Amino acid sequence: MVFDPTAFDNMKVIVEGAVYDRDLDGDILVTNRKDLVNLADLSREFIIEMELKHVHARKKIHAGITLISKLENLSAELLPQSDHKFATGSILTVMVAVQDKLDEIQTQHLMNVLTHIWGEARLIEKTESETKNNQEKQVLYTTECTISFGRLIKEEQIDDLVEIVDYVIETLEQLEPIFK
Repeated sequence: MVFDPTAFDNMKVIVEGAVYDRDLDGDILVTNRKDLVNLADLSREFIIEMELKHVHARKKIHAGITLISKLENLSAELLPQSDHKFATGSILTVMVAVQDKLDEIQTQHLMNVLTHIWGEARLIEKTESETKNNQEKQVLYTTECTISFGRLIKEEQIDDLVEIVDYVIETLEQLEPIFK
């Protein structure tokens, strides 16, 4: 029996390789990586987070790329002879987070940069959260934007994944001066 990696596996390797190449080049620093398998719903999720290596921003800015493959996507790939209403591929999202509560002007700058780099057609969702540390009597704020593509990323688009890593880094570079 021959093992063929799934589309998810192939895309994950490309994203991971592109991110670690840029880490080795000194452009970014990988700050988190998760490779998860959910046995309850048989889904897979790969998350890799990064920040600029030489950040001069007052507010910490980081970004991440997430790939998700659900059971429906895997079954459409592994059982091609079946009549599936689902497609092969993975869900890709990009996350950009600023460790602070932003004012209206900063929020507008953030959204302008994201729209300029990622395009008008992308769904950009912004959430704000606060975490209270009662021992240190401190409140930590986070403003996070998630960029969704609104469709599955297919294995035929695998070359675009390297460009997505470049766009993530460009996003971090354009946001850094805003939060100096």
